[in-house]
Amino acid sequence: MDQSNLIALGLGLVVAVIHFLGENINIPTGSRHFRIISFAAGISLGYLFLDLFPQTYNAAERLQESVFLFLLLGFSIVHVVEKYFYQHAQNEALQRKLKSVHAITFFLYYFLIGCVLLDLVQGETYQGILFILPVALHAGLIGASLAGVHGRFPPKLFEKISISLATPFGVLFATVIPFTPIAHNVMISGIAGVMLYVFVREFLPEREDGQPLFLILGLVVFYALMQLAQCVFQ
Repeated sequence: MDQSNLIALGLGLVVAVIHFLGENINIPTGSRHFRIISFAAGISLGYLFLDLFPQTYNAAERLQESVFLFLLLGFSIVHVVEKYFYQHAQNEALQRKLKSVHAITFFLYYFLIGCVLLDLVQGETYQGILFILPVALHAGLIGASLAGVHGRFPPKLFEKISISLATPFGVLFATVIPFTPIAHNVMISGIAGVMLYVFVREFLPEREDGQPLFLILGLVVFYALMQLAQCVFQ
């Protein structure tokens, strides 16, 4: 296993730890809460528009117009799964079944994150670091832990460990079975759609809530980190 594989695996393990401990992270309430969320939104949106979407644009060289189809699929699938869960959560028996579906969705999402992460690190190390930053923020701040989503039906320890380890599993899978450039571009486009939905849906405070100055600060900080990473690793 070469250096890029070890770096990708290390970043995947960081996400795994943050996800596993996510339910234990206490975010302050009130204005401090919205400052933190707005700052995280700025970093995440900065990554989407300044780094991930340009990669999606580059993927159009191979996928052409299909790149938008995979982006739309990623966005739509997450929306449909989430809406179906919340609209049928009143039925206790169905809620238990949907909890399993939701767990599988989380696992596949983080597994694909790991697969894409390895390709990014093998291209440029800083691309992998920038990629994992908003993923880690989402896992920690929004509480990607299923216990925060399913209320009365917290995840079993096996489910929690499996989802937490999905990202390093994805890295290892991509190490053993490398993806073709076209498959990588398809995954990048799909994940861009997923992240667009997740970040806008969960990071951007609604109506009068939120701290716009902290969102702008997050954008500025991400841009500075991106420039610094390019200087250090190139």
